[in-house]
Amino acid sequence: MKKIIFLFILILTINLSMFGQNRKPKIATIDIDNFWVAYDSLQKTSDKTLQIKIVQELYLDKASIGLKDFMVAKEHSAKRHLENILEYPKFWISVRPKTLEITSHKEEIEKIMLRFKKLYPNFKQPDVYFTIGCLNSAGTTTKDKILIGSEMACSNKTTDASELGMWLKHMFQDQTNIINLIAHELGHTQQKNGDNEDDGNSNLLGYCITEGSCDFIAELLLKKTLITPYMTYGKANEKELWKLFEKEMLGQKTKNWLYNGNEAPNGNADLGYFIGYEICKSYYKNSKNKKQALKEIIEIEYTKENVAKFLAKSKYSEKWNKTLEVKN
Repeated sequence: MKKIIFLFILILTINLSMFGQNRKPKIATIDIDNFWVAYDSLQKTSDKTLQIKIVQELYLDKASIGLKDFMVAKEHSAKRHLENILEYPKFWISVRPKTLEITSHKEEIEKIMLRFKKLYPNFKQPDVYFTIGCLNSAGTTTKDKILIGSEMACSNKTTDASELGMWLKHMFQDQTNIINLIAHELGHTQQKNGDNEDDGNSNLLGYCITEGSCDFIAELLLKKTLITPYMTYGKANEKELWKLFEKEMLGQKTKNWLYNGNEAPNGNADLGYFIGYEICKSYYKNSKNKKQALKEIIEIEYTKENVAKFLAKSKYSEKWNKTLEVKN
């Protein structure tokens, strides 16, 4: 009898495990619907106090678990949402239909998750929450969730960005597909520290590898080259960028390389993504076992010592040292 009970429990455990691995991801868009209900209600009054109440009650108070996390991570508030809505009316009218088209991408998102699982057997399937943010983040992650700021993630060159700052205008001009962003954020959900790359335990080199690795992973998932402003500029100026980066990479300051938007030197934001991407690409290229290389890229512990070893093993810096030796 004990053997029968043991076998039953074992079979049940295996089945539950397989169910967890094979379940479809939750891809939620309810926050988008709630936002536009609140938006439409705002048009019926010009009373600011009442408008803030509308945003709070019809949107934020009805937040999904994903939006709740996004609100905390990106410091959302009813007042901040209202300020964005009132300040950029043309933008919101323009982006609305794009946000409502997101449901058409659900099958494609499921496919890239399946591909990730094939490339990386330890893949942990996250849920995806499409929300409306405050124009300060296209996306971030927690350990088990991808949180998307759809108003940014959906925008492209056809979006009316005439009221926005230069960084957003530039970003939207080169943005083509929300799937690229999902593929990037999927990488973060598999990393040991998730999207907490700038946690003080590593250095600029580590922070850039954290971000660049997700762009590299996205290319493997999508089977195509990513086209972004920082990739385009980076490839055209790679040698000069590496020389500048090499001087700063062991420090903690990120302002010249990451998350610098309108404050980027010469207007070229997030070039650290490109540097990290190239290092990971070189690491993968110079590894005989590609599956193991991908595992190592995903599972790296971002200590200062580990990222230095990772750079050395990638042989990326050797490319530029050899160039200098040939010239000398």
